[in-house]
Amino acid sequence: MSKNIIWIIILAIALIGFIFFLGTGKEIVDPQKIAEDWIVNNSSTYKFDGQNLTFLSVENDKMYFAFESTSAGYGDRTGQMSATVITPHIIEIIVEDGEVVSAITDGRYNEINNEMIGAVFEDKEVSVYFLNVENQQEELVEVKRIIPHEPGVSYPFSALTQLLNGPTQEESESGIFSMINPGTVAYDLTLEGEVATVDFNEKLQEGVAGSATVIAIRNQIERTLLQFDYITEVVISINGDSEEILQP
Repeated sequence: MSKNIIWIIILAIALIGFIFFLGTGKEIVDPQKIAEDWIVNNSSTYKFDGQNLTFLSVENDKMYFAFESTSAGYGDRTGQMSATVITPHIIEIIVEDGEVVSAITDGRYNEINNEMIGAVFEDKEVSVYFLNVENQQEELVEVKRIIPHEPGVSYPFSALTQLLNGPTQEESESGIFSMINPGTVAYDLTLEGEVATVDFNEKLQEGVAGSATVIAIRNQIERTLLQFDYITEVVISINGDSEEILQP
């Protein structure tokens, strides 16, 4: 068999293979592009409030990307109270046969199953302050709460969240109550030096009248935050305005 015939056969086989490949309708897609598209369209943490997605590196079969969230926590946080703080994340992606088979954010959150994984930081016991009537007078009452550590969420903010959730049913039945209006939401808590500024929605002051009520609300908020040694002063604001808020 001549060399020309052999080359013709080889070219024919290659041509048939190429035509067959085209006929399958498949195309070669860059795994990095697959990973990026998956993060943007399927990662619940990124979809909720992610931004600035950046490719970092490839190590073995794992690709790493960085992005930021505008609030703390993971997954779809709709209806949850999360600290409004820019939170950096690293997401690890594994792509096999053109599909994302693993997506883990910060080594803690499975973006495919939408659940936390691995070890969680230690829980912390904090105090929140409600009211009780003793000897016909309202007095502050300290109750304990156990709060889980959540990356990006400060313990003061978590303690404040527990305060706004109000007394438990058992505590209420024992006479403990809160003067803070149900539906009050803390939008943000910022620390500047030893001063904590807390911004609430309008519900905090809705229908509030009388110096005793105002003082009680202020005491509940301030005592809950002043338990942390690094806070020595508390500024209360509503939608960013701290002037004449909760004034007697």
